[in-house]
Amino acid sequence: MLTFSFYHGYSRYKKNSVFSSAFIAVIGCTLHAPAVAEVSFDPIFLNQAAGDHIDITRFNGEFKIPPGIYASDIYLNNQLLGRENVIVRDKKGESVICFNQTLVNLTGFRINLLSSAQQNTLRQNNNCTALETLQPSSRARMTLADMRLNLQIPQAWLSRVARGYVDPELWEDGSNALYASYDNSYFKQESGRFDSESFYSKLGGSINIHGWMFRHSGAWRWNKNNGSSYSVFSNNLQRDITPLRSRILIGDANSSGTMFNSFMFRGVRLATSDQMLPDSQRGYAPVVRGIAQTNARVRIRQNNALIYETTVPPGEFAINDIYPSGYGGDLSVTVTESDGRETEFIVPYASVSEMIRPGSYRYSLLLGTLRNQNVSYTPKVFQATVQYGVNNWLTGYSGLLGSGDYLAGLVGGAVGTSIGAFALDATSSRFDDGISAQSGVSVRASYSKFISATNSSVSIAAYRFSSSGYLDLTSATQLVDIHQKADRIGGSQLNRPHNRLSLTLNQRLGESSGNIYTSGYVENYWDRQGSDVQYQLGYTNRFRLVNYGISINRAKTATYSETQYLLSFSLPLGRGSHTPYVNSYTTRSDEGVSTQLALSGVLGEKDQVDYNVGVTREDNGDSSGNISGSYRFKNTQLKASYARSKNYRSYTAGMNGSFVMLPDALIASPYNGDTLAVVQAKGAAGATIEGYPGVIINDAGYALVPYLTPYRINKIAINPIGMPLDVELESTVKQVVPRAGAIVKVNYPTRQGNALLIQARLPDGEALPFGASVKTEDGHDVGVVAQGGKMYIRLEESMKRLQVSWGPHSRYTCLFDVNLPEKTNKRQRRFQRFNTTCHYPTPTVRQEALAKSAQ
Repeated sequence: MLTFSFYHGYSRYKKNSVFSSAFIAVIGCTLHAPAVAEVSFDPIFLNQAAGDHIDITRFNGEFKIPPGIYASDIYLNNQLLGRENVIVRDKKGESVICFNQTLVNLTGFRINLLSSAQQNTLRQNNNCTALETLQPSSRARMTLADMRLNLQIPQAWLSRVARGYVDPELWEDGSNALYASYDNSYFKQESGRFDSESFYSKLGGSINIHGWMFRHSGAWRWNKNNGSSYSVFSNNLQRDITPLRSRILIGDANSSGTMFNSFMFRGVRLATSDQMLPDSQRGYAPVVRGIAQTNARVRIRQNNALIYETTVPPGEFAINDIYPSGYGGDLSVTVTESDGRETEFIVPYASVSEMIRPGSYRYSLLLGTLRNQNVSYTPKVFQATVQYGVNNWLTGYSGLLGSGDYLAGLVGGAVGTSIGAFALDATSSRFDDGISAQSGVSVRASYSKFISATNSSVSIAAYRFSSSGYLDLTSATQLVDIHQKADRIGGSQLNRPHNRLSLTLNQRLGESSGNIYTSGYVENYWDRQGSDVQYQLGYTNRFRLVNYGISINRAKTATYSETQYLLSFSLPLGRGSHTPYVNSYTTRSDEGVSTQLALSGVLGEKDQVDYNVGVTREDNGDSSGNISGSYRFKNTQLKASYARSKNYRSYTAGMNGSFVMLPDALIASPYNGDTLAVVQAKGAAGATIEGYPGVIINDAGYALVPYLTPYRINKIAINPIGMPLDVELESTVKQVVPRAGAIVKVNYPTRQGNALLIQARLPDGEALPFGASVKTEDGHDVGVVAQGGKMYIRLEESMKRLQVSWGPHSRYTCLFDVNLPEKTNKRQRRFQRFNTTCHYPTPTVRQEALAKSAQ
């Protein structure tokens, strides 16, 4: 890309500044345009003095793109498709954009409409065919200014593709790399009743080699009383099977839970991946909401396995980053306060509709060994499921599950109607371990509907276990374990559900009237009396700057019962981007009334600091205070909190982040992610990545960009503010399409050299002519003279002499030397400015020029 800078106040030639700007703008457009009709500029409009001759013929004529390979953004009918290398060749003096097989695949060009000879020509690797010769109504235009290829092709010549489609040819395996993430937290509590001290480190890692990804997840725990231990959550090997839009996994994982309840296994799974589908063709995990009275630990379990643990400050919390583990299996949430109190509740986790698009399918094949931390019985297990969209209103699905002495089969269908989406399925199970034999049927019905007329969203999931002999896989495994440990014991310890009804409802009351929401479930059991009941009912709204809400939470089991009432307010103390918020929470429960008041916000140019300060008062007169905060450094994030009351003191400290190791680099980051990009821009230390606060290119020229979206086009833009001036980025924006879990290396070429702002004059003191070209001694263009004889130039260390030309004769040429400063380790943070005189190359030329000037 060529950049021109111009300044007003040109002395001798007294150009009109408005015209000068327009002139240069047209020149720029010509340099960056595709092939167009010839363009010429009349030098008379430059108002040259008598005898002057500024040569602008180099800007005349049709601009031809130089032959070569250009990494360009490809746009089809103004829609971005991706980034590819575009080949330009010279054919009989004309620049031809090669419409090759790569562009055919990317655009969906229907080559079947071409003649056999044209098709054979396209398939030849070394062939270069212009799009216009294949389809006369089409056009291919390239702009070098932004490295963009614009293709215009009639729709009749394009295959229909879904919106958001990205050609799998663009999906990138990424680099061979090692990735590790950590989330460490230290907790200490001192109270009159007991003291505790513990450390928890959640660790993750990946080794990526040629598209294969080995994943590890685990945690190291230590506490003062029980010592330390390390738990391995999972180890597995994964890879995409692109033709099947599927992914194979070998090792530890959870089953999908789409039809049968989710379970942990160790084995092999091949399953379709919705991530590979376009957005218009395509899981899910609930948001866990609750209330913490103090600095509290929140632990979330599914099927008795710990899947999430974090520390939250006092007040209402919402956890929305739980990894989806399937569509079944309720979440058990435990909130442990600083003083040892615990609150438990269940978050329903169920999908109510299994409909997919007509003609599409989903499948999963699984074979392995059952993993259950709570039982010693680990039999072999297999599972096969399939869904198929029969038409626009009907989806059929079926599944088979077997393990040891257990077998279950499922068949069902989902129907979309004008009154909502319904799903109905039946599961038959059979169990016989030689001690007891049971069989039964479970019928499940679900319904979902958004009522646009009232802005109501209704979701109901009902489970009816019609016979006492029905067992799911978890219950069957537990029953075998009971029999093995206690010879002959009945199944009364299983708490097998009989009937269950769950409901979720959201109702908007209007633009300014707020929102009502409710969720809950009722469940009874074959093996015991009574029912478990849990529900949440709430209302939220906003009045000017104040957000407020009220909610009721009720939980009741055979051994536990509690009702909580919450009133909350949130008010910003200003309107700026770093405005702090005052939050108030008043909670009433069986234990009394508690009121919390907190001040929270973010600080720093890049929002690298967040803080929370609060006080709590109980109706019995007890009070407590807390303070917490975090600071995001370039390479890691630190966090800490402190809380105190008359009965206890608690401290927490933590650190989280990640790092990537490549064959030539080690890069650390304060963020944890799954799909990443490693940006390399040599010498660009201090530049930042747009849209990623705190992601800064380090001294080695690397930055780690987290949270890329797999199988989608991700734009990564470098903001050069903060980088040294002696480095220039050849491109600031690039695009990548990573596979899930890939670590993609993105190289941004840079040019290094001294950034100079030079004002040169002729020997008679007059400024150099506007528009004159500036070259090195070997003829390499480095810039153009702007108004007032000024020029912005970037020079390498070896370039010492420059030549300025503004006409065809030698008397329109002069030379000047550039005395570059001695090279140091310090980076250039400002332009180097100097004035100089441009001398004619020989005395004869000098005399001719002076004589011409005197006329």
